[in-house]
Amino acid sequence: MKKFEDLMKASSEISNISVDEAKEKLKDPNVQFIDVRDKNSFESETIGNAVNLERGLLEFYLADGSPLENEMFKNNPNKEYIVFCGLGGQSTLATKTMQEMGLKNVKNMTGGIKAWKEKNNL
Repeated sequence: MKKFEDLMKASSEISNISVDEAKEKLKDPNVQFIDVRDKNSFESETIGNAVNLERGLLEFYLADGSPLENEMFKNNPNKEYIVFCGLGGQSTLATKTMQEMGLKNVKNMTGGIKAWKEKNNL
């Protein structure tokens, strides 16, 4: 069984973005925030224009020909995607998965929505 530290080494294999950097991109039409938390968490609070793509189904949203394939990824090859979760662990793994599945401009927002709320006094 993998250790947690080994699992989180994925953070060094992906692009990360700080809360401050992400906030600057909030109104950019070429940036899409992706919330990989569960639907209930997403519905109770999220960031800006985020779409909910639950971590457990992420590969199905990205795979060509999948019944859950999300056209957003096909139709916007140059879009920047900023991925977040509650604390940053799920989004780290989700960002790595997205890169492995062919997305070029995807970044993990470190610290997740918890860091976002702390930084923005929410």
